[in-house]
Amino acid sequence: MADKPLNPLPKLGIKLVGGGILDYVQTEDRKYIRYGFWEKGDKATVIILPGRSEYIEKYYPVIKEFLRRDLSVLCIDWRGQGLSQRPLGRKDIGHVKSFFEYQIDLETVLKKLEDKLSSRYTILLGHSMGACIGLRHLLRGSSFDCAIFSSPLWGLPLSGFTVSILIPIFNLAISLGLGLLTYPYKIDGFQIINKPFEKNILTRNATAYHEMRENLLIDPRLGLGPPTLSWLVTLSTELTKLAKMPPPDIPQLTLVGEEDKVVSKDSIFTRMARTPKGHTHIVPEAYHEIFFETKEVQEQIWQKIDEFLDINLTENSVH
Repeated sequence: MADKPLNPLPKLGIKLVGGGILDYVQTEDRKYIRYGFWEKGDKATVIILPGRSEYIEKYYPVIKEFLRRDLSVLCIDWRGQGLSQRPLGRKDIGHVKSFFEYQIDLETVLKKLEDKLSSRYTILLGHSMGACIGLRHLLRGSSFDCAIFSSPLWGLPLSGFTVSILIPIFNLAISLGLGLLTYPYKIDGFQIINKPFEKNILTRNATAYHEMRENLLIDPRLGLGPPTLSWLVTLSTELTKLAKMPPPDIPQLTLVGEEDKVVSKDSIFTRMARTPKGHTHIVPEAYHEIFFETKEVQEQIWQKIDEFLDINLTENSVH
């Protein structure tokens, strides 16, 4: 790592899953993207695509669950997040000029591990923004065999009227050179430090919530501030394009919390209603972070995932 500007290890005190590798790969546009890979068994590999403001170590319990099922796991820190390279070295803003930049990150990591991935069944697991990026990747003709979407960001929880007002204002600001200005809304990753558990909209699991908070206190480099106006405009453009596109032709399981206020549930239901190979499970009383919800919610979603994988791994036992 001596010739690279970043260190793949977080500070002491952050939980790490043993037995894997953490490293960087450089993209064609010269960004260092961090990934974690844990090899287990020969059945399948789960590729975890985290949401906005997330990082590999946050998925410590999820990675452990898949490894316990003898599945290999790959997880990514998107550019500008976690310990991947940050725009202008800043952690106080979430910024890309185009959502296609995330496709570059994903394809570069997949290419790096191509030899290990090609011999196994591949499962895409996309959460929130990661589900948006993952959907675009599948629609570009990827080789994934099935997909699990968790609280997918396929639409904003705003009215079309509100979006029609905000986006032109943001575009005007960008044209004036103000694209790096931020818009806090509900997605400032550092809010968790000061926001009491009782007022959060992410999870009903106090232990998980406080652990997310502790991680940022231990290693603030893992955190992410609010999105820039440029990020919001390119997200809106991407969501509009994806809404018009057909479903991927692979089995899909979509899990969405009944009380999710971070993403548009209507957009999820609209897409899944026209997805012949898709199944939607609404998780009762759950918020946005369903993998970090109460024990009862976690047991329910892992049961659904096991049922989904049992069917698909059995049907594709010879890859």
